[in-house]
Amino acid sequence: MRLRVLALHGINATIGSASNRMLAAMVADATAPGGITHLDHAPEAIAAFLRPRPVTALFGVGPSTASLLVRHGLHTIGAVADTPVGTLQRLLGKAVGRQIHERSRGRDDRPVVPQAPARSCSADQAFPRDELAPARHRQDVLALAEQLGARLRKERQATGRLTMTVRYADRSSTVRTRRLPEPTNHTAALARTAYESGVGTGSRAVA
Repeated sequence: MRLRVLALHGINATIGSASNRMLAAMVADATAPGGITHLDHAPEAIAAFLRPRPVTALFGVGPSTASLLVRHGLHTIGAVADTPVGTLQRLLGKAVGRQIHERSRGRDDRPVVPQAPARSCSADQAFPRDELAPARHRQDVLALAEQLGARLRKERQATGRLTMTVRYADRSSTVRTRRLPEPTNHTAALARTAYESGVGTGSRAVA
């Protein structure tokens, strides 16, 4: 797999494998770039991998959740696993508390879906210099909408939201997001929504 990715895309892939999606992602994250690591399915091996790691390494724990857990003395995944689920639910809420408790013990029941539809798709247009002509702006917005629409139709998908991003020479950017009246993959609807965003043209459109 690594050789094929390298040959086809020029990317040196890092691979982690385990008994579920969460553990595989965490193993890959802990693997040196370009390496391959397999985590044994035995509960003892999973606990040995998880317990010493900081709470920030646990899938689904963002900065605010990690900060809250640390303030209550839960610095490691092992400490979270040893905390009663009721305590975590009082800290984080019922759903999140139970989910974090399950994940701290290496449990993740999300299915692996081969070739799952992408959560977003994008199209880009780069300019070698400042482009101020409104007609050119509209022309490029239409071209981006055509690219997005064609890709969505090819994948038999539709989008309910469009984001336009303009990046400037000083690396600052302007972002506008608009919800469509209904999910669509029609170029005209995407272009109309992009025009209404008020950004003009952008280096990236994301559906």
